[in-house]
Amino acid sequence: MKTHVKALVVGGGAVGASIAYHLARAGWRDVVLLERDELTSGSTWHAAGLLPLFNMGYATSHIHDYSVKFYKTLEEETGLNAGFSVVGNLRMAQSQARMDEFQLYASTAETVGIPYEWLTPAEIKERWPLVRTEDLRGALYHPTDGYINPADVTMAMAKGARQRGVEIV
Repeated sequence: MKTHVKALVVGGGAVGASIAYHLARAGWRDVVLLERDELTSGSTWHAAGLLPLFNMGYATSHIHDYSVKFYKTLEEETGLNAGFSVVGNLRMAQSQARMDEFQLYASTAETVGIPYEWLTPAEIKERWPLVRTEDLRGALYHPTDGYINPADVTMAMAKGARQRGVEIV
C-alpha cells in the first residue's frame, strides 16, 4: 500500500465514493479511497435515497439538478445501473399558506431551470383518482424527482473512480 498520496478519502460509502470519483474527474491522479470493511457497509446501506426538490434553497436546488443529470451520465460511463428511478413528487396543499410556501419553491425551481407544474384539485383527481381532493387548494408537482438506490450509486461511483485511476483499499 502507498505511504504518500495527494488525497486520502476515508470511508467507502456514498459520500466517500463521490468525493473520490469527483476528485479523479477533476484531474487528481494520486487518490486513495480507504474503507475498513466493504463499500456501502456503513450508513449508506441504510439510507432511503430520496431526491426531493421541495424544501430546498437556491444552492441546494443546483445540487439536486446536478445529481439528477449525474446519475444518468454515471450509468452511461460505468455500465452499472446507478439505481435512479424518476417517479415525480406531488406536494398537496390544504391551505393558502401552504400554497404560498410552494410558490417560493416554484420560484427557486424556475430560477434553476427545474421543471414543475401547478395542479388544481380536479387535475390531481384526474391523474391520481384514489387521492382525496375535496379539501385541497392545489398542488405542486415536480416530475423529475425520484429516488436512488444508495448501494448501487456508490458502486457505480467507485467503478468510475477506479476507471479514472483511484485506488480503493
